[in-house]
Amino acid sequence: MSPAVRTLVGRWTLLVVAVVAAFLPTWSRLVTEARGGAVSGYLFVVPLLAVVAGQGIARRRSGELPIHDRQTDVIVGGLVILAALAVQGLWLPRYADQYALLHIDVAAAGIFAVGAAILLFGLRPVGRFWPLMVSLVALSPVLYRTIAVSLGGSRFAYGFVLVLVAGLAGGIAVGRTGRRGLAGFAVTVSVGAAVLWGVLAVDPSIHIVWLQAIPTVGAAAVTGTVFYLRARRGRSKRVLSRPVQPPSAKSVRSAAVLVVVTAGVLFALPLPAVVGPPTTSGPPGRAASLAVPVGWREIESRSYPWVRSFFGPGATLVRQEWQAAVVEPAWDDKGRARTVVVDTLGTTNGASLGVYPERTLYRLASTRTSPSLPVDLGHGVTGSLYTSVDDGLLLTWTKLVFAWVRDGTYQRVTVIAVDDHEPTARFPEPEPSMASNMSALVAVFLRGNTVVGDDRPDYDDRDLLESVGRSLVAAQWPPVVGDDS
Repeated sequence: MSPAVRTLVGRWTLLVVAVVAAFLPTWSRLVTEARGGAVSGYLFVVPLLAVVAGQGIARRRSGELPIHDRQTDVIVGGLVILAALAVQGLWLPRYADQYALLHIDVAAAGIFAVGAAILLFGLRPVGRFWPLMVSLVALSPVLYRTIAVSLGGSRFAYGFVLVLVAGLAGGIAVGRTGRRGLAGFAVTVSVGAAVLWGVLAVDPSIHIVWLQAIPTVGAAAVTGTVFYLRARRGRSKRVLSRPVQPPSAKSVRSAAVLVVVTAGVLFALPLPAVVGPPTTSGPPGRAASLAVPVGWREIESRSYPWVRSFFGPGATLVRQEWQAAVVEPAWDDKGRARTVVVDTLGTTNGASLGVYPERTLYRLASTRTSPSLPVDLGHGVTGSLYTSVDDGLLLTWTKLVFAWVRDGTYQRVTVIAVDDHEPTARFPEPEPSMASNMSALVAVFLRGNTVVGDDRPDYDDRDLLESVGRSLVAAQWPPVVGDDS
């Protein structure tokens, strides 16, 4: 092994070990999510697609002079590493409640990998791989979920989105010319879609990680190999025939120390708390809607089929509108019967409740949310009560949220009251809200959490919702035999 090859192997080893060690808690979280059937396991497919695309770019190096401006390398690489520290240490905590949806720590890992590569290999060699870096943006968790949901949210949709990304990897791998790149993309997508359809036909319940990996990596690798062998007919099949001239070992030592130190700092930064599936035991049965408690009557009930795109094919979302049977002066001083709505979300995929928090079911981009208060609802159920203020509509909604497990079905119940007590009062309507969520994320990024937070909440309807919540929970259990109370 020549000294140049030993140098490259050593730096690649340092780069891989640093990225793995710096974000070891992240990789551990992703493994746990993947085992639980979450679609975020696709992130383990990313390195394989990167290898497919990257080797194609590496084979096309031509006219590359061994020129390295180490001052520029250190400045640019250092700034990129600082950006990774800022994302992990400052940006990630702002979105703690949507951690499983966004996985901003994965973006920080990618940024750190790019910065470390610049420090270890130089800006010019790394810069040649810019098509690969741009294509990996398409694999961001929130963009991946958004596109898949817009395609229907089925298992085929989640697999096909990755097939399209594999097409980009295949096109980059064989794209010596624009025409070859388009051909590589088309062939990879065609083969990947066919394999995806075949896998689902053979085993419709195959684990989501295998469903994501087999069609994508297989199609990209096969396409790249076929195009490579066809282009090298009658010539040497050696993959990397051009020598690589990395920066001198002496100029990289201090950069290697910086990479190691930064990796240690990133490893020490904490991740948001895990939001797992609910574990509270609920009442028997799998009813999609809830029994109306004593003292209330149901005005209307309707369901929302779109929820299946987010929470799985068997998911249900039912809205019930209830009105108090009698006027309670403590809830309204003008003799009006109060109205509340109860949204009941049911799914067999408990992990999806952590990915899509309760607030993501509504278009509430312009609202400010208060801190939550715990509420004991009886039967071992604890709810969370908070307010949402819409500055545009000049309305305040008070919400009581709790979750339980009913015979293998995970249910999340949201009881909502509005400070407008008129019959025409507006309640937040459940509807797909990825776009409004993105606008709220941008607002938080630009102005901080204060733009979506309410530091001086007024829980006017706390007594109302506590009463409704306790009677609602009690009504879901069958009456105890011999209880005359």
